[in-house]
Amino acid sequence: MGTDYSRGLRLAGAAAEADVITLREALSSTHVHLSADPEIPGVLKSLPVLVGDLRRLPYQLSLDPLGGTTPVPDEVLGDLQALVDGIDSDRPLHITPAPAGCLHIHLGTQPPPGAALSGVPDGHGVRIRHAGHPFPRLTSPGSGLGAVLTAASLTAEVFKLTIGLRASTYATTPVVDFCPVTLGAEPGAVVTTVPEITSIALVGAGAIGTGIILILDLLGTSGQLTVVEPEFFEPPNVTTYSIGTRDDAAARIHKTALARRHLPRMDVNAFPYTAQDFISAIDNGAERWPETVLGAVHSIEARHEIQRIYADLTLDGSTGGEAGTTLALHEALPQGPCLRCYYPLPLASAGPSAVQRLHELTGLPLQRIARGDAPLTPADLEDLSADQKTALSPYLGLRVCGLSNVMGLTDNAAEDFQPSAAFVAQQAACLVVGAMIARSADLTTGPMRHVEYDARFGPWHDMTTLRRPRSGCDCQAEGGVIDAVRAHRGRAR
Repeated sequence: MGTDYSRGLRLAGAAAEADVITLREALSSTHVHLSADPEIPGVLKSLPVLVGDLRRLPYQLSLDPLGGTTPVPDEVLGDLQALVDGIDSDRPLHITPAPAGCLHIHLGTQPPPGAALSGVPDGHGVRIRHAGHPFPRLTSPGSGLGAVLTAASLTAEVFKLTIGLRASTYATTPVVDFCPVTLGAEPGAVVTTVPEITSIALVGAGAIGTGIILILDLLGTSGQLTVVEPEFFEPPNVTTYSIGTRDDAAARIHKTALARRHLPRMDVNAFPYTAQDFISAIDNGAERWPETVLGAVHSIEARHEIQRIYADLTLDGSTGGEAGTTLALHEALPQGPCLRCYYPLPLASAGPSAVQRLHELTGLPLQRIARGDAPLTPADLEDLSADQKTALSPYLGLRVCGLSNVMGLTDNAAEDFQPSAAFVAQQAACLVVGAMIARSADLTTGPMRHVEYDARFGPWHDMTTLRRPRSGCDCQAEGGVIDAVRAHRGRAR
């Protein structure tokens, strides 16, 4: 079985308003070429993340180890080849000078002739320049956080340049300077390290969660981390998560075991069950109550479960939006604003199920919809009307079980059916880890922050909103109960 690119292609298709089969053919014929300046601190951390992010999309990919100011070491090239083979052994990383007609991306401050854009980590942040725009003097050595943000941001630029977006649906900014710790345009100004982790739980080891794990590893973080995740690693995760291989998916390794493997400096307390099970274990004294929760889940209900942990601080990362390219950070407190303030439950509505509405809209037989894991094929459209064929043709190649979500027939999009890409989730993960650094080092105090931007446009000035509790939310109406629960859990801590 080949590598499953469906979720990334679905995201690209939604962003470009194109069918995924045509888009896959276009991306498969696009050649992205890389070069790097390995002597710049942080570049050799960023390079494998960038290679991995690009390999999780069906591009042709090459690298010139002599294309920078000094050669890329042979052992690094071997690691990159192994990384690419683990994602898709049928699409190798070609070691070659820049071929004609390629899109040339450079990691470093001295791009060779022909490079379309370049990026480099500066401290915890990123600097990106399109051709013709020089870099300033770097302020600080690039950190693991800056390395991941640089790779994810460069991949976003490649994505924007190659999928055929309409002019109004994206922006190309020739100069980008951004730090996820300060949320400002001065990368390198803050280089505070992550303190040893002693009382933090990561809830969710999916797309955003594995991005957080990758960042913590590249930051060299030590201490203990509890990872709460009930699911196993599966084939669609290979191209949407920041860690994990096709072999891991074939073996159905548990996601908490994957986290432990990728955090060798940390004592990972694996909790292979749900957030609600974690809460019960805390109240039973079997698990320690965390002071901080890093949220990386995909539904409103799961976020409400996280809030019921009532940690001192919750930092929630999310992706979504119409095209799946919007990412956000929500900082929350048990006294409010809590995650229920950010994510109130939608009002229940009566009516036919999403499956029934899908049948009525598309004409697909209910028995065909029941075979939801099978991708939609031209044969499925043969007996449909012309209008029904028109409505369904953009979704050829998608699993039928995801059509209700991508066609807007349900508000409860399961993770398995959402468009997703590692480079978007990594940017959300960078916001979460940046906030953890800022709050733990008192670089940011005061009201909780909500940060949101679209990866098709990039971060922008004044995008941070200070949030207050929502009137009538449980955190306000049930404040006494919440305080009592926290006091009980604190005594057990």
